[in-house]
Formats: sequence, C-alpha cells, structure tokens
Amino acid sequence: MSAPASSHSAFRDGFAALWHEPVLLAAELTWRWCFGLSAWLLVVISGALFLDSLKISPGDEFLLGTLQPQLFSSAVRHIFRGSLTRLILEQAVLLLGLLLLWAFAATAGRAATLRRLVDMFRREEGPDAGTWEFRSIFTLQLLRAMWSLIALAVTVLSLALGVSLVDTRPVRAAFFLSFGIVLGCVFGVLLNWFLGLAPLFCIRSGSDPMQALAQAIDFTARRTGRLSALGVGFLLLRLVWTGTMLAAILAPLQLSKHLAPGGILLLMAMMALVYFAGVDLLYLARLGAYASLAEEDAGPEETAEPYPELDPVQQMKASSEAENEFGPAGSGTF
Repeated sequence: MSAPASSHSAFRDGFAALWHEPVLLAAELTWRWCFGLSAWLLVVISGALFLDSLKISPGDEFLLGTLQPQLFSSAVRHIFRGSLTRLILEQAVLLLGLLLLWAFAATAGRAATLRRLVDMFRREEGPDAGTWEFRSIFTLQLLRAMWSLIALAVTVLSLALGVSLVDTRPVRAAFFLSFGIVLGCVFGVLLNWFLGLAPLFCIRSGSDPMQALAQAIDFTARRTGRLSALGVGFLLLRLVWTGTMLAAILAPLQLSKHLAPGGILLLMAMMALVYFAGVDLLYLARLGAYASLAEEDAGPEETAEPYPELDPVQQMKASSEAENEFGPAGSGTF
C-alpha cells in the first residue's frame, strides 16, 4: 500500500507515514530499547565481575571502615593497584561487543523501517519493491559507530592535550583547543550524517556500501536547501520537546513531601521513557521525510514537449488523416 504522493511537503509526509503505519514506531522503539537494555546489562555485569575480582585484605577493610579521607584513599589505591591493565582489557572487549551489538541491532531495525518507508513512497509498486541489503547496511552501521568513536576520541584527546599544554606551550594548547576540537567535531558530524543517510539508498536501489555513500553525498549536494530546511524544522521540534519533557521529568521532585524517594525516581524514569519515545518518533519522521524527498528527487523529469515527437512520415500521415476527417485547415464550419 502506497502513501500519497510527496511532491509538496516532505516534512508533512514524514509524519503522515507514521500516522499511516503506527507499527513503524513500535518497531523503532523495540530495537532501540532492546539494545539499550542489553548494553546497560553488559556494563553492569562487566563492572560487577571486575569488582568481584579485586582482593580486599583485612587491613584494607579496617582503613575503609575508618572513613578518614587519607586512610580511605590509601586503601582504595592499594585495592586497585595492578588492576588497571585488566580493567582496560575488559573495557576494550566490552566496547567491541557493544559496537557489534549496535551494528546488528541497527541493521535489523533500520532495514525493516526504511524498507517500509521506501515502499510507501515508491511510485512503481511491485512484488520486489525495496530490498533488505543486510550486509551493506551492517557495514555502514559498523563504519558509523567506529567513526563516531574515532571522532570522540580525537575531540577528547585534543581537549586533554590542550589543557595539559596551557602553562608550558600556549601556542600548541590553542591549536589543540581550537582546531583539534573543531575539526574532530565537524568531520565527525559530517561523516556520521552521510553514513546515517546511506542505508536509505541501499534499500532504494540495492547499492553496496560505497555506492550508497556516494549516492547520499550526491543527494545532499542536489537537495541541500530542502535538507537544511528539514533539519532546522526537526531541530526546533526536538528543542521544544526537550524543554517540555525536562519540566515534566523534574515535576515529581515537588511531590517529595508526599511520596517516597523510590516513587519519585519511578515517576522520573517513566517521564524519561516518554521523552526517549518522542525523540525516536521525531527521528523516524525525519527518515520518512528523507525517503519522500529521495523519491521526489529520483522522479522522472517532465519534458517541454506535450506530445511525443513523430518522425516526418508519421506527421504526414497524421496530417492527411486529419484533412480527410475535418477538411483542410481553416475551412471549419461554425
């Protein structure tokens, strides 16, 4: 079933797609929240296993029980001595696992939602409309996650180097604090944008990762104005939603005299879930707007000729038939 044509407003088409297919939001929430819950469980289990591997001597227990700052810090340093390497290795394995888990979850969820969105806005419907392209989307999602980590690492490292060199080498500190951070953020956001848009073209045309990335760059170059307007519109909605829900999340704090701390935290957690659901809805509506705009961009261009061009023989034959039926030109009766 195809949604209405989307030549007038891609922004409105994005929300119309969600209104037409509410199950898209359910699918988006399912894969995102399942990944989030799994990630938190892995982090908690990893931390618990690391803490369980530490050995605490009776002397350390005594120093911890004194609650004196100097004695307490001395006991903590003694407990964690020699465990830094093991902690780094465990966190590296955890990070690799989370990257792979994110890539698998995002591939399955994004393929399902994008395939339905593309089929809704596709002009030519058919049994093979829209492809899954799991391998291509998985590669793009993995590259996106890795590039985001690289950009974040470059930004944090530039900040750390800049702060450490402020007193000794101010010129280098200014370079790291300005160019290093700005370049890390700019390149991180740009490539993340293209890698996030490329799966749409994997679904539309069955492209491999590099072809889809090239098509995303070309599409952005052709439709820069429309994409910028969509980005500003969804950003304003996101800011309004964030401000509204921030007030709603903090509202249970006023009930501290009537509710236990556990009840207040539960209400705040429920409001936070509503906020994240709204954020996912806006993101999915933006994907729908991109799918609508991409279909409009790929539509056939109208030619200036209202009728198909005929060769001279066909023109003479058509003219002769017209004269036989209506008489010579200009001799019509009134």
